[in-house]
Amino acid sequence: MNHDSLDYAFLKYLNVSIEGEGALHGFYLPLLRGYDRVLDLGCGLGGFVKLLGDQGVDAYGVDSDPQCIAEARRRDLPVVEADVVNHLRELPPASLDAIFSAHMVEHMPYAVVLETIQLAHRALRPGGRLLLVTPNPRALVTHLELYHMHFGHIALYHPNLLAFFMAHSGFVHTEQGENPHTMPEHVSAESALRDLTALVGRQQPAMDWPPVLPMPANPLRRGVWHVKMALVRWLVQPYFDRSQSQLQQMQARVAQLEETLRATVAAVNRPFECYVIGDKATPHDGGL
Repeated sequence: MNHDSLDYAFLKYLNVSIEGEGALHGFYLPLLRGYDRVLDLGCGLGGFVKLLGDQGVDAYGVDSDPQCIAEARRRDLPVVEADVVNHLRELPPASLDAIFSAHMVEHMPYAVVLETIQLAHRALRPGGRLLLVTPNPRALVTHLELYHMHFGHIALYHPNLLAFFMAHSGFVHTEQGENPHTMPEHVSAESALRDLTALVGRQQPAMDWPPVLPMPANPLRRGVWHVKMALVRWLVQPYFDRSQSQLQQMQARVAQLEETLRATVAAVNRPFECYVIGDKATPHDGGL
């Protein structure tokens, strides 16, 4: 059975479009500013290639899915149908300014990821940049929703591990981050996780208790009211004070629990995408 275009079929099943790819990854454009010749490895439909081209960048994409390539070509995007690792092997050394790749490394075993990074280092000019985007292992939405949704995922790569692979391959000035455009509310429309932040941030309305015995307007009744209030302060107030103290202690514990919950949610309710940057050394850095 032929599965050559299964990835394309899955993208269409999720209603992914060239424009959608571009909108999701527009966040990375400033990270590639000033790099003139850019390769998008595993370019999919070519959304990021189009985005770069619209910015005047000399960019092209490589992907092994024939239908993804066909759709990109129908939009007159510069793309190559090839195995991404083989394509890197065939590139002349120092022929590119930057290499971008989104959601590719998680489809590869670690040995192939390491080789890909080493080949990227060879293909980049001194001062060139490698930018890898992958599912964020620190995000709850990755584990509960999106990572397990794709049939081709092999492993989650922690950004520290990718940074180590880059440093081991000769890159310097590694940097990590997360794409805020990929928070759960933006990328997981059918999941309850999209409401997590709003749920925790919801505040309970303050209680405005009316007076137990409002002061009457009638002078005679007002005198009786003062007597009643004196009795209340004498007989009831001690019990009321004790209850109020217990209520305040309970409110303090609830506030503490709410703060703990907010901190927990903040730790796991994070963007689906993380990224790692590595820059190839220049002679100024001690590179060749």
